[in-house]
Amino acid sequence: MGVAGFVLYSLDPQPLARFYSALLDWPVSERQPDYLQLQHQGMELTLIQVPAAIAARIVLQDPPLPRSESACKPVFWVSDLDLARQRAAGAGGRLYEPEREWQFKGARVCDGIDPEGNIFQLRQTLSR
Repeated sequence: MGVAGFVLYSLDPQPLARFYSALLDWPVSERQPDYLQLQHQGMELTLIQVPAAIAARIVLQDPPLPRSESACKPVFWVSDLDLARQRAAGAGGRLYEPEREWQFKGARVCDGIDPEGNIFQLRQTLSR
């Protein structure tokens, strides 16, 4: 049986893989010409190259604008949101400020933006 995962279509999967690998401390488990995959503890993140015809119509801004109208948002667990905030900034994305965090089901939660504008969510278990 396979593992659960999430697929993100990317203009440039290599830098996006570097971002998520740095943010989550997940290794790249597979490299192919049109996709990269990161895998960790029964979860995989697959970054697929957007077809050239579609990519030609996409313009990213610097810094990237959040793609807030997407119906999906990947969620990842981290051991330390503050460290993840530093890692995100150092890898070309960002985690929102601590003032925008909230608590949900026993976790400290915060959204962030990757280098292509995709919104993701990080969760840290609250200390008991």
